[in-house]
Amino acid sequence: MGLMILAGAETSVVLALLLLGGLALTAWEAHDQRMDRKTAMWWILLVLLIHVVGYVAMRLVTASKPKGQAGES
Repeated sequence: MGLMILAGAETSVVLALLLLGGLALTAWEAHDQRMDRKTAMWWILLVLLIHVVGYVAMRLVTASKPKGQAGES
């Protein structure tokens, strides 16, 4: 949806609220996983651009790591 907004496409209120919800869940998960600020912002921007696919990717990456290790390389 983020790419659609950048392209100038019309957006509905429902889709905008869903995007905000996805961003909030991403920020919450990044905080819960104790990611550093740079890594958390990278995931938030990815979700902003590609929405659901980015959020699912973050969940898959963080699910395999113990808490506190998700932000480290």
